[in-house]
Amino acid sequence: MADIRETKQVTLPNRDGDTVYTGADLVVDTLVALGADKVFNIIGLGMLGLGRALLNRRNEIGYVSHLNETNLSLMAQGYARQTGQPAFCIVYHSSGTALSMMSLTTAWADNVPMVLLSTTGARMTSGRDQYAATPRSLTEMSTQFTKWNYDITTPERIPEILARAWEIASTPPMGPVHISIPSDLYDVEMSGPLPREDYARLRRYADPCADEAGLTEAAALLRDAKRPVLLCGSELGRLCAIDEVVALAEAVGAPVICEQDPSFLGFPTSHPQYVGTPASNADLLAEADAALAIGFEFTEKGDFNEKPILPQSTRLATLSADPMLLAKQLWPDLALLGHPKPSLRHMTGILAAQPVAEDARKQRLELCAAKRKARTAVIAEADAIPGDQSPVPQRKLLREVYEHCGQDWIVIQAGSTLGWHVEAMYEFDNPLNFHAVSGKASAQGWGAPASMGIQMAAPDRRVVALLGDGNLMFSATCIWGAAQHDLPVVFVVNNNRGWVCVPDGIDAVYDIETDTPVRDAMAWTWGDAPIDYTGFARSLGLEAERVTTADELGECLEKAKASKRPWLIEVIGE
Repeated sequence: MADIRETKQVTLPNRDGDTVYTGADLVVDTLVALGADKVFNIIGLGMLGLGRALLNRRNEIGYVSHLNETNLSLMAQGYARQTGQPAFCIVYHSSGTALSMMSLTTAWADNVPMVLLSTTGARMTSGRDQYAATPRSLTEMSTQFTKWNYDITTPERIPEILARAWEIASTPPMGPVHISIPSDLYDVEMSGPLPREDYARLRRYADPCADEAGLTEAAALLRDAKRPVLLCGSELGRLCAIDEVVALAEAVGAPVICEQDPSFLGFPTSHPQYVGTPASNADLLAEADAALAIGFEFTEKGDFNEKPILPQSTRLATLSADPMLLAKQLWPDLALLGHPKPSLRHMTGILAAQPVAEDARKQRLELCAAKRKARTAVIAEADAIPGDQSPVPQRKLLREVYEHCGQDWIVIQAGSTLGWHVEAMYEFDNPLNFHAVSGKASAQGWGAPASMGIQMAAPDRRVVALLGDGNLMFSATCIWGAAQHDLPVVFVVNNNRGWVCVPDGIDAVYDIETDTPVRDAMAWTWGDAPIDYTGFARSLGLEAERVTTADELGECLEKAKASKRPWLIEVIGE
């Protein structure tokens, strides 16, 4: 199947004859020709020519700016996550590049297509510790975390390099690309035709099916096993292969488990065969005699005495579009390289021709039903918590959000302790309505700015960001952008007054008990600094309220839904 990029019908300025244009004009030309709807940028000295070009052509491409490059680049990442297309983020010299590094590291970990374009010093002063100096190349900062790095040296190559960056970033396995451009290229004047390409003509075939023999062997493994499991990773959501994996799961009848800390959901959590995460299914995994892991990250914590998710006796098959994922954390018996959409379709066809025995499939479904019953009971316990209880238990907070936002909203999970409960408390019919930063990425401060980029990419949808107060404090100024761009994001902040996961974790691991004064003294909790999140949000132009019970939260969510404006709801929680 051809992966054909949709491009807008655009008419670019005439660059033939004696018309004078600049390198900055070529940057904008290329982004528009590639079909980029928005460019994310903060202008600084050395970038004024680019600022002029973006100002003059703001009707051709949307312009998004912010207060710092960390927030800006995370907004760009959110936009790319939701659209599945690369986002261009153009930043200022070494300081702006350094502030963008969290976005690059998380984009690398979660395979998000991004192009970071760093402005660097002018060519005529390179190596002389010029203004905003860089000792060597800015792209060296990101080499570990990018699919491709390149330093542009001549204006004529701007279109070629940016187009290549777009294609490399968006070809599975997707990921970030880092390009640098000397500041003087923005103002270099040229005339006459350039060697240019018609980027829209490209037809990319980037979803190869795994090998027939391997798919047949994997199908037989699942068909003949006594206790098979399907491990559905973030890649399935990222590459939109949900329908295909559901069809395979229903043909096999096996329990489905998602990643412990997914960036995307790989399976509907409301499906009768979905049973939860590895942590909640250790018994099932210990007894599994066969497993198919599809785009699945077996992310290890690195703790002493940590055990593998699967016992060595389990026969493991892996399938992924990423060759690095096939035999990275656990050594499989069978490794299949291929895009999940065509590969899973073909495997399901093989099982249709030689199906699982009906009695075996029935036994597998009964196991799923028992697991689902236990899951439903946990949800019922949360629903039974009184709505006037204060502080609000985290499970009750999530159930209240689910009741009022349900299946319609896009959910961003960015709370350390809150995140332990989201997968169990929030049922997703559509896994694509979920975004988080993975355990592999592990970054605080990602949630609020990414949620705004996701909202930009889905203007006809509503986004709710589930944030811990500690997570928000890493990037709190970002919410100004929601008011600036009139983004109707609802930020739900669980205020438990600090990094409660840190002292709680220390207490649990080392069997000690840290009291409140010690926690405050270590700055793990903030009892001596009663932060006014609602006042801060209002000062930046958002609507905001503080609630102390789940009942009040429900009322506030209804106000936020009706207003279609950016809101911050501070929940006094556990």
